[in-house]
Amino acid sequence: MKYSPGLRTIAFFLILRWVVLISANAEIITTPVPGPWPLKEKENQLGTYRCWVKVPDHWTNTSGRDLWVESVTFTIEKLADSHELWINGEKIGAAGKLSKEEFESGFKGTHRYKVPPGLLVKGHWNEIYIRNFSLYDKSGFLGSAPSIQGYFLECVFSGSWEFIGPGETVEPRKALLQKPAKATFETFLEANRVLSEAKELMPGTSLGPKESFDMMITDEDLKLEQILTEPEISQPTQLSFDSKGRLWVAQYRQYPYPAGLKMISRDKYYRGKYDKDPLAPPKNYPGRSKITIHEDTDGDGKYDLHKTFAEGLDLANSVLPDIDGVWIMHTPYLLFYPDKNKDDVPDSDPEVHLSGFGFEDTHSIANGLTWGPDGWIYGGQGSTVTSHVFRPGIDNKEKDGTYHEGCMVWRYHPKRKIFEIFAEGGGNVFGLEFDSDGRLFSGHNGGDTRGWHYVQGAYMLKQGRSPNKFGPPANPYAFGDLPMMRGGKISRFSHNTILCEGTALPARMQNKFLAADPLHQYLVLSERIKRGATFETKDLGFPLRSKDFRFRPVYLTNAPDGSIYVADFYEHFIAHGQHYQSQIDPRTGRIYRLRSKEAKLNPLNDLAKLNSDQLIKHLEHPNKWHRQTAVRLLGKIKEDGFKEKLIHWVNEKKNNLALGGLWALHQSGQLNEDLCSQFLKHSYPGVRSWTIRFLGDNKSISESTAIGLRQLAESEKELEVWSQIASTVQRIEPNKSLPILGELLAKASDLEDPYLPLMYWWAIEKHCQKDIKHVLKLFEDHRIWSQPMIQREILPRLMRRFALRGGEKNFLTCAELLGLANTDTQRKALMDGFEQAFEGGSLPSLPDALIKAIRDTGTASLLLRVRQSEADAIREAAKKIASKKVPMPERINYVRAFGEISDQSVLEPLLGIISGPVAPVIRRAAINACQRFTDDAVGKTIITSYPLMIAETRLTAQRVLSSRKNWSIEWMNAVQEEKIETANTSEEAIAGLLRHQDKSLNELVEKYFGNQTAQTKPTPAMIEKIRSVIESGTGNPYRGRGIYKERCASCHVLFHDGGKVGPDLTSYQRDDLDTMLRSIVDPNAEIREGYESVLIETKDGLHVSGFLTDKGISTITVRSFDGLDKTFQKTQIKSMDLLGRSLMPVNLLSGLSDPQLRDFFAYLRSSQPFTVD
Repeated sequence: MKYSPGLRTIAFFLILRWVVLISANAEIITTPVPGPWPLKEKENQLGTYRCWVKVPDHWTNTSGRDLWVESVTFTIEKLADSHELWINGEKIGAAGKLSKEEFESGFKGTHRYKVPPGLLVKGHWNEIYIRNFSLYDKSGFLGSAPSIQGYFLECVFSGSWEFIGPGETVEPRKALLQKPAKATFETFLEANRVLSEAKELMPGTSLGPKESFDMMITDEDLKLEQILTEPEISQPTQLSFDSKGRLWVAQYRQYPYPAGLKMISRDKYYRGKYDKDPLAPPKNYPGRSKITIHEDTDGDGKYDLHKTFAEGLDLANSVLPDIDGVWIMHTPYLLFYPDKNKDDVPDSDPEVHLSGFGFEDTHSIANGLTWGPDGWIYGGQGSTVTSHVFRPGIDNKEKDGTYHEGCMVWRYHPKRKIFEIFAEGGGNVFGLEFDSDGRLFSGHNGGDTRGWHYVQGAYMLKQGRSPNKFGPPANPYAFGDLPMMRGGKISRFSHNTILCEGTALPARMQNKFLAADPLHQYLVLSERIKRGATFETKDLGFPLRSKDFRFRPVYLTNAPDGSIYVADFYEHFIAHGQHYQSQIDPRTGRIYRLRSKEAKLNPLNDLAKLNSDQLIKHLEHPNKWHRQTAVRLLGKIKEDGFKEKLIHWVNEKKNNLALGGLWALHQSGQLNEDLCSQFLKHSYPGVRSWTIRFLGDNKSISESTAIGLRQLAESEKELEVWSQIASTVQRIEPNKSLPILGELLAKASDLEDPYLPLMYWWAIEKHCQKDIKHVLKLFEDHRIWSQPMIQREILPRLMRRFALRGGEKNFLTCAELLGLANTDTQRKALMDGFEQAFEGGSLPSLPDALIKAIRDTGTASLLLRVRQSEADAIREAAKKIASKKVPMPERINYVRAFGEISDQSVLEPLLGIISGPVAPVIRRAAINACQRFTDDAVGKTIITSYPLMIAETRLTAQRVLSSRKNWSIEWMNAVQEEKIETANTSEEAIAGLLRHQDKSLNELVEKYFGNQTAQTKPTPAMIEKIRSVIESGTGNPYRGRGIYKERCASCHVLFHDGGKVGPDLTSYQRDDLDTMLRSIVDPNAEIREGYESVLIETKDGLHVSGFLTDKGISTITVRSFDGLDKTFQKTQIKSMDLLGRSLMPVNLLSGLSDPQLRDFFAYLRSSQPFTVD
């Protein structure tokens, strides 16, 4: 039967009206979420939850593909028993079945649903509608509240929802423009809700291998072949080859979640903290990752034999075949699987060579294993993990090892078992590439560059200039970093960058950079242009492009057959945050071969079967893979006459082919110092550079070699060799190395280079801590002082470094440097560095020799004149202290200077500050400065002004009042008279009162503060109780950061921020909950070396406790519990004794609720800085 359009329209509106009337009359209850249904009878019923949310505007963009829009998901956990999710009237997903007849539970697991782009409405209240079926007596949200999350922000729907009970009907609706009266949410915070793999992944769309291949576009002279696809491989992250030319593939199928672990906290960058460290295979929780071998058995260029070498792996993303086994990067471990019989079956369980690599963000973990020309294994580490690498069985995990935050290139010597950081910084390092000269490169996950050129001992720009996210350089005296390779305006990002050096490639591509860009689905060819000691690039084109947006090239390599192999991760979504949201497909992946249409592929032969002469001949093979593999195989040979053949090879070749012989000599252990001295004269700069590097790796050189290097430095013209000399100077003894550097410094002229000034500086700085006398001897050479580059780049950094380090020895070094300067320009360069050291901070106590040296420059400031007790200067400074027009840092510096001189005239202005209407920071400085004096007026003024003080200032006031007996008595009398409250009096101040050993004073202390000798010692049961609270749930590190800043930050540095009373916690064992709890709950049980409390009593009756920060020739500096330093002349000190107790309070965790404890430890255990404040 047919109806007219008019009748159909009328029928539609009648039905709609009926639905609305039913909805309007439905009984709607308000109920808290999480929580059970607000009904007594809950079995076999269907209920509905409803709320509304206003989302950030950038989640609602409808024009084209958008990361923020495509990253919106909705999470439901532990909703009993089954459910359907609707948003704005559209069904998004379901778990289980909503009827008794077809019942299927959806209670278990994490259910994460993708919110389709364009569904959320900008500026509207988007309806969240959840149908919930309960079959049993338990119902509702029995775990956490549901949440909607984007890439960096989230809203947790914890609070009041509308609930429509069984028998009532309210249909899902569209978004509302007007805000509903209840059940609304609009607060979005940094995403920190813990994540886990969803029960059902949301992989997006995909094309079959052939369909995707047909969408590839190459330059006319190139040919692309699809050589491997799923199901043989998926998620390929690294490709390598054995001596037979067989392809080894790391299939990172477990990504992004570690197998068998539970995330307990995370930040918005998806840096998660897990409940434990994964075990090494075979004890690990079995994962999906695997290592496979692929072979072309008939030489037709196609892989027809496939083997699995290792499976059930976890975070395994890189594989490197060796002669007698296989290396696998299985974070947090570097593993070696023995296979001496070469049957492609491990002979035994793997050997754990390294442990402690970070895995909090599995898209940034250690990766890219590759053989260096020197026989070391090189690897990268990304920006959002932190490692504490140690060698099991060799290093003490707690005390030894190498701590590092963020990106780096590291290396490991498999025979000598040495681990070291090769270069710090870089991008989110993924994959490494050595060119034919042994230079090291990587790509970058940012823009404006095709990658990084790493040099030994360098500090590269650390991902970006955001210390709040990635942390500062490990060396606080680096004073700069090396840049990315300049390349102009380049879109983000070049994930992996290599040099084209294969025989099956067109001539136009040879020695050019080729970068993989997974964001834009193409490969980029770039010119490599010399720029001083490094390079810059110029893009030439896109030799491979795809119309399939799921083409995600992540790894490139020069293959044995002379082509380029391309690993395609093949994903609809490529951002790692989306992968953590379970928008990923672990089943897909492809590998391609890119080659010239005209060139033939190299036939594959087993190079391990060649004899030494044949391998030496391969050192000039036109294909780079053959040359590099020949070097590695030659490094294993021990036979008569072999050494002489290699020496002849090096001497005969006048280009980079000579390097193969040099590298083979080194790897075979036959490159001695005499040969190095010979090769320093080689005509090819790369040979000279690598010879210098090998000498540095030996960590020591003879006098004759030092002379040879010095002569070379004097005559060398190649800037890359200069750079390597600077690297080597860092590694060998200063009495021999610094004179070598001196020759480079003496001819620096007005050099401007992106690398060399900082490389020179780091070579000097490396020896500043332990070998000051050799550094000063270097600068006795006045040729160095006259160089404009030295005056511009080195002298300010040198002076700044010693001034910033502080302490009497370093300040006297500053004085000696000023004495060595000959011209006003040189002295100004030094003073510029001195001023930079204290920019924005306070000037500490300086020795008279430095004050005199500064005065002799004619640039003595008012502050230094005050330090020398000049009457006119004191009067002028007193006026500035009182003037609010003078910048606060300057006023505070004068206050602190007053506290360092023995001049009674400064007391009156200091007391005026204490009692006046001033900012807390200057009042606190004035109280501390008055500690030098003995006058009763000091105690009376502090006590009178005590009500004006904030908590931090009161701590300083308590410390100062307790430091002298007359002020202590005045304080306790004020307590008796109720002029000062006793709340929040520090333990250290109370201890100071008792140290005067005055009977009446002790009685008052006991009366008002209790018996201090009867404190309850923390017990293991108390610690275990706190542990159980921490482990009972998850924490929010963003809330925890506020607790940390309130309770800990004034005394401890964490990352790059905080006070310096206690130890820097950055590299402390914060991942070890047992150690942390013992240290926090019972700080006196074990006091960290260097932080033992001392008590100093001066001859005029002052008592000061703290820990020693400097013990100089004539002075001692103590840092008290409030973070302020006090310097004493040794002649002033009557006694100095160890206290045997920590400055840290024992009640640090008092008053924290269980959720606050979990939040606090979530932040304390975080591995990298947070971008807040």
